[in-house]
Amino acid sequence: TTKMALSARSRIRARLDEAAPLKEAAKALAGGVALRGTPQGARAAVTVALIKRTKAESAVIVVPDDALISRRADDLAYFLGVQATRLVEFPSRPEPDEALFQPKSRERRAPALERLLRDKKSSAIIVTSLAALRQHIAPAAAYRAHALHLKPGAEIAWDDLLVRLVAIGYRRVETIKGRGEFAVRGGTLDVWPATESGARRLEFDGERLERIGLLELTDGRALENVGDVRLWPWAETLDDEATRAAVVKRVKEPGAKEYAKSGGDLPDAWTGYAYETTLLDLVAESALVVLDGEEPAPPKAVGEAAKSAGETVEVVPRIAPLQRAEEALRKDVAAHPFAVVGELAAGWLPKPKKSIDLAGEELTIETGRTGRVLEQAKVWVERGDELCIVTAKRSRIAGHLRALGLEPKKGSNVYVDRGALGRGFSLAKLGLHFICDAELFGEAATAEDVLPSFEGEPITLKELAPGDYVLHAVHGLARYGGVREETILGEKRELIELSFAGNDRLLLPLSAVDVLSRYESRATGVVVELAKMGDAVEQKRSAAKR
Repeated sequence: TTKMALSARSRIRARLDEAAPLKEAAKALAGGVALRGTPQGARAAVTVALIKRTKAESAVIVVPDDALISRRADDLAYFLGVQATRLVEFPSRPEPDEALFQPKSRERRAPALERLLRDKKSSAIIVTSLAALRQHIAPAAAYRAHALHLKPGAEIAWDDLLVRLVAIGYRRVETIKGRGEFAVRGGTLDVWPATESGARRLEFDGERLERIGLLELTDGRALENVGDVRLWPWAETLDDEATRAAVVKRVKEPGAKEYAKSGGDLPDAWTGYAYETTLLDLVAESALVVLDGEEPAPPKAVGEAAKSAGETVEVVPRIAPLQRAEEALRKDVAAHPFAVVGELAAGWLPKPKKSIDLAGEELTIETGRTGRVLEQAKVWVERGDELCIVTAKRSRIAGHLRALGLEPKKGSNVYVDRGALGRGFSLAKLGLHFICDAELFGEAATAEDVLPSFEGEPITLKELAPGDYVLHAVHGLARYGGVREETILGEKRELIELSFAGNDRLLLPLSAVDVLSRYESRATGVVVELAKMGDAVEQKRSAAKR
């Protein structure tokens, strides 16, 4: 990202943060505020302005449907900048009649729950759907109590360990292939933790854990040692006496009640019969809640062919899932500072005490005709408004910008930034307009379209988990350790932690994320070795001398 782009982005964000209507809205959040006239494209920008204006420690962003979660998260990531690492996507749990569990759903939800619960005070910005908000989930205390944290030297009864794994949803198999599975061979336990990107091998001597190593699934070899392993629950209905008793008490259908009494595995879809807590119970009372005002789209009918193609693992009695009642959900939201963006169309929404009209508009310009789109943009610029062009394909519009005199220059009101937004918008009251790839080329860009400037797979911090391998453009293969806060020269800064071979460590500023790309070994039987810092540089120097 160029210095000019960073300056442009910072200035646009500052304009939004200081906008009078948003200042007024931030003061009214305690009783709820309706921000009418907020077009779809502007909702992420407005949300981030409210978060920054109120210095919200955490926030819950609610879109009408699961299909909108990733797009909104990408838009939020653009406006959050280095704080995009706070984003957590939390989709709803599929609740079919007969599937015992849905692996694909768990793969998305388990890491999200871990992000929310690993610290007692979370700074997460959660992007979720109305369906997910209504679903019941286990209380935070239950998740933490059932999680296992193991280190070499720990003493744990072998049989107790296996029982606890089953109780939190892990399935015993001959050979593990995915998250939530474990296999036993003598005193060795292979397990793929719910929240990790790869499997682990635990080697025991009796009841003493001697070693934990990364596991290469292609050939079954244990690789380098790791310091510990955290086994967060894989199931959403945690199997213990209290949970099963609650299910038996609340379930009315005789067949389902007998099934629960018999000790059968409790489906994820029965979570509403086990608990009364929801996502809003996992965040602080001060957490900001921002909701789209529209009703969700009606659910699509599922044909018989689609039903048979589902991931049904075991047939269990069919019962309707329990969800949070609309009236109760209305009170839950009203207990938080909240804002509704867009029109108040959804009937369940709490009534905000204050209403502010941003008078924003969706862009009605002809999309896909780059020249014509920029001609319209020039009209805004000539009347003194500010124009921000966010694109993943800057080189494709350079000629048009020159021809129309819209090249960004120091002191001008035109900014061109590299990024991915779903759609443009116009906030005429604020004298601010955004144009994106959706208008310029007829197709919206995604975060994956914003490629790093060197060979490697696209990378976004919100998709990385601690333990993932990454390629550093200079030093080579490293392991991502997460983002940590350090005080440097009296200033708090967020830094990316990277581990290399030996004890080499590197703390990288978040602004330098473009030097990283994702690494995934596709070769069978290849042992992954971390690079030693400086080796790649020395090799290049030696080659140059030769």
